[in-house]
Amino acid sequence: MIEKCIEDIKFKYKILNPGGNKTALVEGLDFSKEERVKVNNIILEDNKDVEQVGFIDRSKRKLEMAGGEFCMNATRCAIYEFLEKKEGKIDLCVSGYNGKIEGGINKDKSVYAKLKIEKSKDDLIEKRGIFNLVKLDGILQVVVEEGNLNEFILKLKGNEKEAKIELKEIMKSLDSKEDAIGIILLERKDNLLKINPVVWVKEIDTVYYETACGSGSLATAICKSFESNINELSIMQPSGYIINIKLEKRVFYIENAIITGMVLEND
Repeated sequence: MIEKCIEDIKFKYKILNPGGNKTALVEGLDFSKEERVKVNNIILEDNKDVEQVGFIDRSKRKLEMAGGEFCMNATRCAIYEFLEKKEGKIDLCVSGYNGKIEGGINKDKSVYAKLKIEKSKDDLIEKRGIFNLVKLDGILQVVVEEGNLNEFILKLKGNEKEAKIELKEIMKSLDSKEDAIGIILLERKDNLLKINPVVWVKEIDTVYYETACGSGSLATAICKSFESNINELSIMQPSGYIINIKLEKRVFYIENAIITGMVLEND
């Protein structure tokens, strides 16, 4: 654990790597909104490779993100912590998500989260031109098929700052009500589907080209499932790690989704 005291705000945190998208988990939920923003900013400033901050209560098995959004990878990190790295299963509460999430650690040490989706295709996906708007609890993910906006994939790898500014303007134009919105640019890499996720969290106004994105992987799998009737998909992250998605589905209705991948201690 790393301990800090800034402006009379005492806190301690741990950094985990859920296959990219490094996440800092801060102990305790007793912070004001303003204090959470300060803690978030301090951690991101001190740790340039950390992309998001969550606050946890172990006794309540609860995770709240700094921006109030829902984050799949942070959820898997919290599951890893609550189970103390041991094989097992728990239920937990997460910001931006209604109800409880089932999660666990498998025999191979992979960490999964099982979400109730319980929505039909029409309730999940809205098509706007080249954009597939996938409406998940707490976050809107906009999936863009390979061949569309490819110039942004190149620009993210060459001039990331400018690309994020332009993509943020696109996200703003979609006028979403969710706490966070992401654009998921798809490409093929080594016979795998790869995502390039850029996520904007409104409350704390951060825009990241994320090294991994669980909810973006889920949104991609949902689109592909309705398009090609594929219910299991392995998706490559920008980090090179794989996140596996399994959908429990009947015809045009998705009941549950299971998102699985590794969670590692920060090196």
